[in-house]
Amino acid sequence: MNKGEQTREWLLKCAEKAFSKKGYYETQVSDIVKLARVAKGTIYQYFKNKQDIFMTLLDNYTREWEQAVKLDIKDFRGDMPAIDYALGFLRHRLEKTAIFFSENEDRTKIVLRIGVGVNEVFESVMRVFENKVLARIMHDIALGQRQGHIPKDLNLETTGNAILGAVLRVSYYYFVINRKSLKKMSLEKMIDDSVKLAGNTLRMR
Repeated sequence: MNKGEQTREWLLKCAEKAFSKKGYYETQVSDIVKLARVAKGTIYQYFKNKQDIFMTLLDNYTREWEQAVKLDIKDFRGDMPAIDYALGFLRHRLEKTAIFFSENEDRTKIVLRIGVGVNEVFESVMRVFENKVLARIMHDIALGQRQGHIPKDLNLETTGNAILGAVLRVSYYYFVINRKSLKKMSLEKMIDDSVKLAGNTLRMR
């Protein structure tokens, strides 16, 4: 990574801190400049404006999450009840997601705080992220159905969206609203409870 790339990454890191603390609309470019300890003109060498910085953070977040949750069905073999294959696969995906959220706390707060009606551009990016998460969940469910691990009469879209809604709400609660509760409960316990909920959903007929 050359000096220019290092500077760009440093500016993004400082922007994460600023947006996470104050939100998009309350954050000014001057806040990022102050955290980064650079001249204001330096920002505009790498980004067009505040929105460009914000969109870059969101795009990077989505791409990095995709890399973090990659897995292979070959990781889940052995002598176990059929439903456990599907749940093991899903648990691994949820665990990777939770760890990614935890390791990227500032950006996770930014992403999960984006609400409907706030900004069409930001909403479109959030929809891309949510649709990618949904696609992974539906892929795992469909795989389980094809292999006989999950009842085939479950509606794929309804079930996928039910699990997605639960994942996003639980994540919002523990990573944005009540971070202290997560520290008391532990990340693994949160994942276990989420998988139990998903398991109950996947067993519905």
